[in-house]
Amino acid sequence: MRAKPEIAVNKKSHGKISISATQQSIPLDIVMEILNWLPVKYVLRMKCVCRQWYTLTQDCHFIEKHMSRHRVKCSYNKIPITPPCNSHDNFQLICGCNGMLLKKRIAPNKFLIMNNATRQMLELPDPHKNSFGCEILTIGSDNSWRTINFPSLNDANKKREKIMVVSAGEAVHCIKLNKVRTCFCAEMVSLDLESESFKSTIMPKGLFSNWEKVWALDWNGCISFAVRVEEVINVVVLEDYKKLKWGKEKIVTPLAFTNSTPNLMEDLVPLFAQNGDLWFCVKDKRLMAYNIESGKINCIIWDTEASKMEKCGFYVGPSSLINLKGMQPVKK
Repeated sequence: MRAKPEIAVNKKSHGKISISATQQSIPLDIVMEILNWLPVKYVLRMKCVCRQWYTLTQDCHFIEKHMSRHRVKCSYNKIPITPPCNSHDNFQLICGCNGMLLKKRIAPNKFLIMNNATRQMLELPDPHKNSFGCEILTIGSDNSWRTINFPSLNDANKKREKIMVVSAGEAVHCIKLNKVRTCFCAEMVSLDLESESFKSTIMPKGLFSNWEKVWALDWNGCISFAVRVEEVINVVVLEDYKKLKWGKEKIVTPLAFTNSTPNLMEDLVPLFAQNGDLWFCVKDKRLMAYNIESGKINCIIWDTEASKMEKCGFYVGPSSLINLKGMQPVKK
């Protein structure tokens, strides 16, 4: 027979109820399942319950599973780029990924990585001055930045009409456009973050008639290119940039919600697609998530103080429990 927990009332603690440890414990796999569905702020509280729960919440598999269950839509952080004059944390937001934010001090040239949810930060060593090429720092193993040679580009000395930089999956892609008379030449240089090697690719001719109207974006971890045709956005996905393998079919995304607002189409800029949502930036300082399957807007992020929006940056993505080696609590 299962023993009932003993309940005692402590008179000195104003009638607070305490339960003894005779109650049978919950299996760890069930505890893990429950904690995985909680928002980050509640997981941080739960890890203080006991040593076992603390160890569980630090496990990399738990952290990965937790992130996978908290979708991007309606989970975001609005980070001030220019802090108040009396702030000691005079950093501007550069970018964010998996709840980790890369910030740069306005002066001098200092960088740090911060997890806003856990209030942990890691100061990065200074990059080399006047270095040529690309510098890489592997957190947890490198004490200083390493320089790797940037590949030679075709027509490197020619004037570039447009440059687009997109981080997608395990690579960062830089697409540069050169215009010769009426023709465009698009070249993509990709940095594989795992092998730390570059790959240069010339985009196929005829892919787009006018590259000036093309957006490069992350489409579920793959580099992709989008162009607007009337009230539809056409997307071609490069499924494997190393083998230059393109998706078999062009993704056609009708934007039915623009029918009620005729001028909205001109103001939309696609950012990325994830978990069935296509995120847009709107010139009036809105961010919106458009569900491709339902054709409806799932989430709108709007600052009522539109005049101050230029001083703020957005990281759209889930909060996380990730803790990098060497991270320290943020000083108050």
